[in-house]
Amino acid sequence: MRVIRKTKPCLMIVAEVESNHNSPVFVNRFIEALFFFGAQFDCLEDCMKNDESNRSIMEAFYFSPGIYNIMTTEGEQRAFRHVKVVVWRSCFLRFGLIETPLSKASLSQAKLMLKNYSCASSCTIDKDGECLTIGWKGTQLYSLSAWKFK
Repeated sequence: MRVIRKTKPCLMIVAEVESNHNSPVFVNRFIEALFFFGAQFDCLEDCMKNDESNRSIMEAFYFSPGIYNIMTTEGEQRAFRHVKVVVWRSCFLRFGLIETPLSKASLSQAKLMLKNYSCASSCTIDKDGECLTIGWKGTQLYSLSAWKFK
């Protein structure tokens, strides 16, 4: 955080997975991963053809290593340690960051853009406090928040 503070950014944007893959309890991590990746695969099923190369790339190089790492590794070996925005809020507060509200226009613009896609009815874009969350059929997948130093 000292390095970031020294650059004196006007604003820091954080895009993060909205799931708790950092639990030390395997069962909790498993359930979170099951819902998160289940929603991800369901989204791919609805939005991409089975034989599409981009889908194969997503499954093989993004989802597979994430699932493997979250389910099979412990301690320092686990690289994927996603946490929800509520955890980021308390962490950033300790470092003197203030969550900056995203405008209502940004939420409206995101929802307007979503209407261009056939699977838009399954996707949700909402506000959680001052950040935007993106979900699939009721499961939150990602959050987008803005922060600035006091």
